[in-house]
Amino acid sequence: MRKWFRRRPVEAVFIACFVASFLGLLYLAIFTKQGFRIGPELAVLAALALLTELWPVSIFRRGLRITFTLPFLVGIVVVSGPIMAVAIDCMISLLAAWAMSRAVTRNLGGLWIGVNVGVAALASTLAAFAWQFAGSPRLHIDLLLFVQVASYVVAYGISNYVLVATIDRIVHRKSIAESLMLHWRPNALTVLLYAFAAIVVAFLASSGFAAWAAMTIIPIAVLRYSLKMQSRYIDQYYDTISALSMMLQRVHPYTLGHLRRVSRVAEDVALRLGLSARRANLVKEAAILHDIGKIGINEAILDKPGKLTDEEFDHVKQHSTFGALILEPAEAFSPMVRWIRHHHERPDGTGYPDQLSDLEIPIESKIIAVVDAFDAMTGGEDGKDRRTYRDPMTVAEALAELERCSSTQFDKNVVFAFRETVMGASA
Repeated sequence: MRKWFRRRPVEAVFIACFVASFLGLLYLAIFTKQGFRIGPELAVLAALALLTELWPVSIFRRGLRITFTLPFLVGIVVVSGPIMAVAIDCMISLLAAWAMSRAVTRNLGGLWIGVNVGVAALASTLAAFAWQFAGSPRLHIDLLLFVQVASYVVAYGISNYVLVATIDRIVHRKSIAESLMLHWRPNALTVLLYAFAAIVVAFLASSGFAAWAAMTIIPIAVLRYSLKMQSRYIDQYYDTISALSMMLQRVHPYTLGHLRRVSRVAEDVALRLGLSARRANLVKEAAILHDIGKIGINEAILDKPGKLTDEEFDHVKQHSTFGALILEPAEAFSPMVRWIRHHHERPDGTGYPDQLSDLEIPIESKIIAVVDAFDAMTGGEDGKDRRTYRDPMTVAEALAELERCSSTQFDKNVVFAFRETVMGASA
C-alpha cells in the first residue's frame, strides 16, 4: 500500500481529501447535531456561487485560477448550514471542472476533476468546523455572525491554499504557494473587496434578503478586473524576459543553456543562504538577464578563440554596465539592476566596474558570480556549452577552483552554499 501511495501521490491526496471530508461531516452531523435547511434563498445563493465559479481569473501561467465563490458559500452557511455549504461547494466545483475540461483543447481527465472536487470538499469541511466552533453565545448576535464569517473565510482560504500547494508540489515539484507569494501579492483593495463581499452576503442572508446578494457581483467584478490586470502585468514581465533572453542567444551560441542553468542554481543557492522565496526568485530572474549587456559587445571579441588583449578585455568588461543601463528604464527590473551591474565585483576590491569592497557588493551579485563562474568553467552538462578559449573542467576541479578563490574573487559563504547545493543535487 505504501508503494502505491508513493507511485500515485496525486491519487493519494485525492483519497485523503474525501476520507477526511467524510469523517469531518460525520462528526458535525452526529456530535454537533448539524443539519441543513432548504429554502428559496438557497437556490439564489447556489446559482450565484456557480456563476462565480464559472467566472475565474487565470493568474499564473501554470494554470492557477482564482474564483470568487466564497462570499456566496458564506451566505449558504447562514441560510442552510455548513453541511449544505459543503455539498453545494462540491457540486459547483464538479460542474465547473467538467465545463473547463470540455472547454480546453487538452484532455484534463477524471482525476483532475476529482482532485478539484476533493480540495473543495476538504476546504469547506474545515471551514465548517471553524464556523461551528467560532465565537461565543455571550456575544451579540451581529458580532457573533461577524466572528463566524471571519473564521469561515480564513479557514477556507488557508486550507484551500495549502491543499493546492501540496498538489502542485507533487505535480510540478515546486510549491504553488511559493508562486503565489512571488507573483500574486494581493493589494489592500482586493483583500478588502473580498472580505466586504463575504460580510455583506452573510448579513443579507441572516436578515432574509439573500436575493439582494446578487448586488455583490459589482464589487466582485471590480476585484476580478484588478486581478486580471495584475495577471496581465506579470505575463508582460515574463514575455519581456523571454524576448531579452532570445535576443542575447543570437549574440552568443551557448547563452540560452548557460542562462537557464545559472538561473536555476542561483535560486537554489539563494534559498540555501536564507533569502526569502520572493527575493530568491528575483535572483533567478536577474541570473537569466545578467549577461544581457553582451548585446552591446563586439561579437568577434566575444567569440575569439584565443586570449583577449587588454583592450579587448576592457571592452568585454563593459557588459555589466551595459546590462544595467538596458534594464534601468523598466520599473519591473529595478530591483535587479544593481545586482547585474555588480556581478563581476570581487570581495578583495579588484572587480569591475566599480571596484566595490566585500560588504558593498550585494549578496545577489555574489550568488550570480559564483554560479556563473562554475557553469563557465564546466561548460554546463557534459561540457557541451564549453567556451571557445579553454577546455572544460570537471565538477570537482571547478569546485576546487571556487574554493581556491574564496574570499578574494568569490564570497566564501556563497561558495560554501553553492558546494552544498551541487553536492545535494548529485547525491
